[in-house]
Amino acid sequence: MTELASMQATTDEILAEIHIAAAPERVFQALVDPAQVVNWWGQGNLYRCTEFTCDPRPSGSWHCVGQRPDGSVFEVKGQYLEFDPPRLLVHTWIASWTKAAKTTVRWELEPTRGGTLLRLRHAGLAAYPELAESYQGWPRMLGWIQALLERGETVVTRKAS
Repeated sequence: MTELASMQATTDEILAEIHIAAAPERVFQALVDPAQVVNWWGQGNLYRCTEFTCDPRPSGSWHCVGQRPDGSVFEVKGQYLEFDPPRLLVHTWIASWTKAAKTTVRWELEPTRGGTLLRLRHAGLAAYPELAESYQGWPRMLGWIQALLERGETVVTRKAS
């Protein structure tokens, strides 16, 4: 049974979490392996990551290039601040649609009976209150990772919602 991601928002951060029926090592790998990221990050009628590169280590960088349904391109990039597989990944987040706004995303992976509790914290939004709305899609993204790892569902095979 698929569990939906839950979300809470404050003026400074968005918290979202989901249970995934996969080991923390497997979930962590899906967050940093370029071949997997482009398979889960997106949905045809919304947007999708078409290229992902990273240097998976503390102070290493990461970069995503994506496309919207209208063909326009977006980019998201950052630097890894903490890299502790398979339990913690923290990185900066700078998105092309938010200009130079720099926030922080923290992924915590907690082993559970039957899988992993994946907890995401996107912080630093108080400095950019006009951007908080643009980051309400985190539960959807967590669902995409879950769909890949539990059912093998990819950006290409995912049904529009």
